[in-house]
Amino acid sequence: MKKLLTLLWISCFTSAVTASNNSSNTNTASDTEIKLEGIFGFQAGYSNHNKQEGLNQNITDNRRKLAFNTDAAFNAIITQEFNDIIAGIKIVLLTTTKPKTSVGYNGSHIFLETSYGKIELGSPYDAGSKMRITGYSVAAATWTGWSHYVQLDGPKMKYKGLKADFNTCNSFYMDSFTNGFSDLAYKTEPARKVSYYTPKMNGFQFGVSYTPDSSNTGGNRDLKNWDSTSQFNNKSKTGIQEITLENGDVAILNQNIKDAISAGISYEHQILDDVAIKVAVTGEYAKPAHKFLILDKDKTNIQSQSKLTNLRAYNIGSVLSYGNFSCSASYGSLGKSLTTPEYHKVDRVTQYYNGAVAYTQGPIKTSLSYFRSLKYKNTIDSVSLGTEYLVTPGLLPYAEISYFTAKGKPVYFVDAPKAKTRGTVALIGAKFKF
Repeated sequence: MKKLLTLLWISCFTSAVTASNNSSNTNTASDTEIKLEGIFGFQAGYSNHNKQEGLNQNITDNRRKLAFNTDAAFNAIITQEFNDIIAGIKIVLLTTTKPKTSVGYNGSHIFLETSYGKIELGSPYDAGSKMRITGYSVAAATWTGWSHYVQLDGPKMKYKGLKADFNTCNSFYMDSFTNGFSDLAYKTEPARKVSYYTPKMNGFQFGVSYTPDSSNTGGNRDLKNWDSTSQFNNKSKTGIQEITLENGDVAILNQNIKDAISAGISYEHQILDDVAIKVAVTGEYAKPAHKFLILDKDKTNIQSQSKLTNLRAYNIGSVLSYGNFSCSASYGSLGKSLTTPEYHKVDRVTQYYNGAVAYTQGPIKTSLSYFRSLKYKNTIDSVSLGTEYLVTPGLLPYAEISYFTAKGKPVYFVDAPKAKTRGTVALIGAKFKF
């Protein structure tokens, strides 16, 4: 795969240089275009669910059921076109809220487009995340906004101090912010990547990305984060969980990876004037960078160590549109990626099932969506009804109500009872973009 990436890079670079050298001196002037994009969203959320006590009932420091949330992003795309070659940069400017709205509004990088395809240098978003289709692809409103207003790690959801692992959305490793692989206190963006996308040919498109090190993220100030004085200490906290076991020993679950490949292939076809279909298959593969360790109470000696399995994940999704109706469905699996039987004793498999149906009439769109995840036999089931109204080309108010259930136990304790919680989240908000 490395050889393939190298050949693709050489091909695109050579074509760009050749086209440039063949041009005459009178045709060297390039056209520069600057495009500004921005989005701001305001959201009010009301949450009500059980199995909570004390401060764990709160969704903010001092309020139990009501909270406000905002999303913002602003970026500039600067391109120069000469002799059928487009070279450009995307610069994302940080805002006062976390820049975590969507792939389209994040990720500064350099790009080069020719008739042979597109190369992205330094983008944090891989081909898998950009080409992936999920069951939420046609959904109205917020997709998974309900998960920001629930607590799934309160005392009643724990056993012997350990919490159950849940996934509230289709989380994959390479583009993850929230699936337990990452720590938002240290990780502002996923790792740096090099990507290549073919042109669309007869409805088909292929993309591939390479990531040398998942800890090489946008939040890291220094490229070198490894502490050479210790064989199990890492200055970068991205992808590392430190777990205190019941006997006082400390487990270090370092799920960073190296030499990661993410790829996707998609096909879209207009069957009739009002019937269209799109299908995409994406996947990820990588090797773990470290072993799973159990240290003594003082974290000075290794009690035991074991290998983590390789990252192997895939997603299959499709969208079918018929007149005003559209529906989407997807299945995703991480298999036993980056797990070990020494710690993941209950189960090691993660899977997603997701689907939605939507109806659009003029500026109004309404959808009903369903999501189910199984992470180490811990389940999330959610149903969401959402609607949105496009007031102007940039202003989109919306409303959504979701019902969810969560059942699970810590993966380390086979005999632990399953804790359960369920609840309802109502959201109302608006987005403005240009």
